[in-house]
Amino acid sequence: MPKRHRIIALLLLTWAPLVILAAAAGVAAGDAVGLPLLLDYTTNVRFLVAMPVLVGAEGIVWGKVVDLAQYLVRSGVVAEPGMPALHQLVVRFHARRTSWILPGIAAIGVVFGVIFLRKEYAGDLSTWQFVPGSSGQVRSAAGWWNLLVSVPVFQFLILFWALRYLLWCWFLYRLSRLDLVLIPSHPDRSGGLRPIGQVHQYWSIVVFALSSLISASVGLAIVHGRPLKDFRLELITFLGLSLVVLFAPFLAFSGKLLDARTHGLLAYGELAATYTRRFDAKWTGRNTPGDDLLGTADIQSLADLANSYAVVHGLRLVPFEMVNVIVIAVAVALPFVPLVFVVVSPIEVARQVIQILL
Repeated sequence: MPKRHRIIALLLLTWAPLVILAAAAGVAAGDAVGLPLLLDYTTNVRFLVAMPVLVGAEGIVWGKVVDLAQYLVRSGVVAEPGMPALHQLVVRFHARRTSWILPGIAAIGVVFGVIFLRKEYAGDLSTWQFVPGSSGQVRSAAGWWNLLVSVPVFQFLILFWALRYLLWCWFLYRLSRLDLVLIPSHPDRSGGLRPIGQVHQYWSIVVFALSSLISASVGLAIVHGRPLKDFRLELITFLGLSLVVLFAPFLAFSGKLLDARTHGLLAYGELAATYTRRFDAKWTGRNTPGDDLLGTADIQSLADLANSYAVVHGLRLVPFEMVNVIVIAVAVALPFVPLVFVVVSPIEVARQVIQILL
């Protein structure tokens, strides 16, 4: 089923029934309850933003993973004796990704959550999930649908993606254990592993979905009286943990990248010492170099050697660069930008920006 059809089907299963049932009970809008459905930012963002993003991310993330597998096979990053092990790893990864085990575990987790970890709306505010006037004691039809259908579907997507990420981390770890041919002078400054970081940054799409949901929850609390500063520690912690969780798998490559950098510096240092000694003897051992210095290839070779040594010296110990960090950080932080405008007027922000620029 195409992604857009799946998204529409899920919306018809999760969000649309809530609107219909809440409207029938008179709690979709208006003041019958303290929090009508259409003003429940958390619920609406969960199904109208986060869920479609999670569904749409599947084709993007796994498409990039396939491209990475093809790169690993063609690039020679894995030594020839290790190619059978690489092919076996790719086959096992694909088999586990497409098997019933991951969705089965996610489904079990959802059932457990529905039975044992049911959570009600926190606070004294009456919501659309309960019959008006029942003081939060009698769950409405919309509330039951939300509890038994809508939220479990979303929880399934979250758990499914979490398990997929663990599988991806397993793939990266097993890849790092193969016989890798890391070239210290590779222009990507990652020994030839930079495409791994480029593919990994697409997991920021999943993080964006989670961040959107958290932002909506915080925004709802702010609208109903809590100051933004109360959530400062939680937001900073979420950003930090997101970066740690997303980039920790790359540490598996650090040992081999460090070895490649160390051996590369020794090899290119020896080469540079030999070349510069001969260069010095040839060109600075004379009293006057003469016109034959002009246009000589020796000068260009010396510059090329210096550039190569600089590349080896700048070899990263993890296969990602700052732009990958920025992409993921933006994906985490972007959904929280509207919270700033809840507290500060957009006009005031624009005025401050203009004053700074002028």
